[in-house]
Amino acid sequence: MKEAVQKKTAIIAWLIILIVILVATGIEYPKYYKETEPWMAKDPFPWGLFVPSYVFFALAATGASLVNSTHTIFGYRDPDGQFERVIKQGTWFAIAMVIPAWIMIITDLGRPDHFMSLFLSFNIHSRIAWMGLLYTLFFLVLVVELIHLIRHEVHTEADVKTVKKMKTAELIVALIAGGFAVMVDLNLDYNLGEVFGSSTGVPAWYGAHAGIFFIVSAALIGASLEAIFLATYYWLKGELDEKLSNFIAKIFNSVIMIATATLFILVIWMVVVAYYYPPAWEMYKILLFGYRKAEFWGLQFGLGIIVAFFLAAYAYVKRNLPLTYITSIIAAIGAYTGLYLFIIGGQEARLSFHYGGLIDNLNPYYVHFGPQHYSAGTPEKMLVIFAITLGIFLLSLGELLLPLEKGEKPKHLWIFK
Repeated sequence: MKEAVQKKTAIIAWLIILIVILVATGIEYPKYYKETEPWMAKDPFPWGLFVPSYVFFALAATGASLVNSTHTIFGYRDPDGQFERVIKQGTWFAIAMVIPAWIMIITDLGRPDHFMSLFLSFNIHSRIAWMGLLYTLFFLVLVVELIHLIRHEVHTEADVKTVKKMKTAELIVALIAGGFAVMVDLNLDYNLGEVFGSSTGVPAWYGAHAGIFFIVSAALIGASLEAIFLATYYWLKGELDEKLSNFIAKIFNSVIMIATATLFILVIWMVVVAYYYPPAWEMYKILLFGYRKAEFWGLQFGLGIIVAFFLAAYAYVKRNLPLTYITSIIAAIGAYTGLYLFIIGGQEARLSFHYGGLIDNLNPYYVHFGPQHYSAGTPEKMLVIFAITLGIFLLSLGELLLPLEKGEKPKHLWIFK
C-alpha cells in the first residue's frame, strides 16, 4: 500500500513538472499568432519547423497502430503472452501521439481559429482536407479499440453468462473498427505523403515515391518510439522482466530492420529519379554535396538507416533490450532528420532554382527567388517543445486514469466499467 502511494505521488510530481514546462513554452504562442495565413504573407518558407515535427508525430501514431495491429487484428500471439500484456499501453501511446501532431499542424496555420474551415467547407478534391477526415476516423477507431481492450477484462467468471452477448457484439465492433483502422492508417500515411508528392510547386517533393516514403517512415518511427515508451514505462514501474525485454527486442527490432532496409532502397531510388529531373535534383545536390550533406549522410542515411539496421539485427539476435533502446533512439533521430530534410530542403531548393520559363510555375506563392537557408525562430522551437511535452503529459496521465495493465480493473471513467 505504501509503495502504491509513493508511486502515485511520484507520478503527480512528474505531471506538475510537465505542467510547468507547458506553461513556460506555451507563453510563446502569442508571438506566433498571425493576422494572415503564411502563404498570404508571401512567406518564403510557408511550411516551417511545425510541419516536419507534425508529420513525425502523426507517423508515430499511425506506425505504432500498424505494429499493434499484428496482435489486435491479425491475431499474432507470442508464446509468452507479452503482446497481450502491453497492447493497451501501445494503443494509448498511438492515441497520445496524435495530440502533439494536431497541436503543431493547427498552430502552423498562423490562424488556428480557421481550422474548422477544413470541415465546414470541405473540399473533396483537397488532399489536405482529407487529412482532417482521416485523422478524425483514425482517432475514433483507436478509442473504440482501447475501450474494448479495457472492457473485455472487466468482468469476472461469474459475470460471463450475463454479458456474453454484449461482449460478442462488442468484439465484432472492435474487430471491424480495428480492421478499418489499418485501412485508415495506410491511407492516412499515403495521403499525407502525397500532400507533398502532388505538389508540382515544390519539385523535390513531387512524385509517387512520397506516399511510399511516408508509409515506411511511419513503421520505423512508430516501432522506435513505442519500444522506447514501453521499455521506459515498465522500467520505471520495476516490472521490466526478461520475458518482456525479449519481446520488445524481438518485435520492434524486426520492424526497424524491415523499415530501414526498405528506406535504404527507397532513398537511393529517390536520388536516382531526381537526377533526371533538374528542378528536383536541386534539393539532392544540397543534401548530397551542399550545406545539408552532414545531416543527410551523417544522421539520415548513415545513422538512421545503415547503423540502425545493423544494430537492430544484432539486438534482435541477442534479444538485447539496452541496445534496442539505443537503436530506437538512433532510428527515430534518423527518421526525423529525413522528414526535415525532405520538407524543409525541398523548399530551400525551390527558392534557389532558376530554370528558364519554369520559374513562375515553380513559385506558386510568388515569393522572392534566391538561395535561402531556413532557420526556425524561438517561438516555433518553444511551441514544438510545448506540443511534445503535452504528448508526454497525456502518456503519463494515462497511468493515473486508465487501467492499462493486464487484468487491471478501471477505477475511473464509467465508460470502461
